[in-house]
Amino acid sequence: MVETRTFAQKIRSGSPQVGIWMQIPHPIVAETLAQTGVDFLLADGEHAPIPPHALLDILPATDRYTMPVLYRVAWNRVELIKAALDHGASAVMVPMVNSGEEARNAVSYAKYPPDGKRGTGAWRASNYYQEDATYRKNANHSAGVVVQIETREALNALDEIASTPGLDALFIGPADLALSLGMEPGQLTNELLDACRAVGAAAKRNGISSGIDVASMDYLPKYREFGMSLFTYAVDFGFLLDGGRAVSQDFKKAIATP
Repeated sequence: MVETRTFAQKIRSGSPQVGIWMQIPHPIVAETLAQTGVDFLLADGEHAPIPPHALLDILPATDRYTMPVLYRVAWNRVELIKAALDHGASAVMVPMVNSGEEARNAVSYAKYPPDGKRGTGAWRASNYYQEDATYRKNANHSAGVVVQIETREALNALDEIASTPGLDALFIGPADLALSLGMEPGQLTNELLDACRAVGAAAKRNGISSGIDVASMDYLPKYREFGMSLFTYAVDFGFLLDGGRAVSQDFKKAIATP
């Protein structure tokens, strides 16, 4: 798929990319978000009810608008990673990667031999095997792999993780990282800023990209200063809540006006 290759290349290039979190497992949501003008959607299979088989409905809706989908698996497991890629996800995000060995496993699950141990069977990604040879030839380069840095343990192994061949980006999960550091999520403390700076520096040293979920636009200049380029911002149900509340407030204000 052309959009898969292009998205992976954009991640590697370090050009700024922003995506929206998708946690509502419905193709109408996917099709609507695909028209927002962001660079990608992040379909969440870790903390939302979007298992890999849900991509069967979601991806045709996003493909219509050539919108890349970065799929976050529930855990660093081969059956989850290969299923997402076989369905045709543009890239995978693997949470809670804490060591070089875990990073190497994640990449291995996403790559065909000799670079990894992914089994052949990319039914939808290869257009139902009509383009299987071409898909397999390009897949090790065209499918992106992003790992999340979310613990103190991961911070202590940054270079070991970032130097993993075939890895495209480090992505900070700020809420879990804050918890691991003994802080409440939601505040960009000096300690968390130092951790973000260290992640960006490790990625740069090892020639890969870095990114983070952005809680506030006010934080973005600092993240860019750290060299980060892969961002997520906002979530589908948040748009529903914000839009609905705005309508409610506007209507109530209008009818209360003499």
